[in-house]
Amino acid sequence: MRKIVACVGVALLLSVVVAPGSSAAVTAGAACKKAGQVSTAGGMKYTCVKKGSKLVWGKGVAVKMDMPMAAGYTMAMVKTHASDASCWTVISGNVYDLTKWISQHPGGSGAIKSLCGTDGTAGFLGQHEGKSKPASRLSGYLLGPLAK
Repeated sequence: MRKIVACVGVALLLSVVVAPGSSAAVTAGAACKKAGQVSTAGGMKYTCVKKGSKLVWGKGVAVKMDMPMAAGYTMAMVKTHASDASCWTVISGNVYDLTKWISQHPGGSGAIKSLCGTDGTAGFLGQHEGKSKPASRLSGYLLGPLAK
């Protein structure tokens, strides 16, 4: 009987020690620490957004696993995509392709066209900081990190 209790105790201890991070998985609605933070898990890209008084992971967007470049994108690359035919912008250190969003933006196409080929962080945050819906939509256009 003691051996069984000891084995169960060891198994229980190992399950806690071996898998401590399982409760902190990135899933829609789970708590996160910093608004705007982006995480990819299981082929889905999640953005940390403010919902009420809490920070939570947004619903997630499917991502192509062959996309972001390992070394990241450069500002020189972003500047070559400065038109409504190909519109890239940098927001909070990440590069986004907003080409398809230009015609869909609720505030009009001009709001997006002004960001094409530039670092649009100030413009985006000035209009949308702390709002979950714009941050969640933006995450669907992520190309990858801006190289430092």
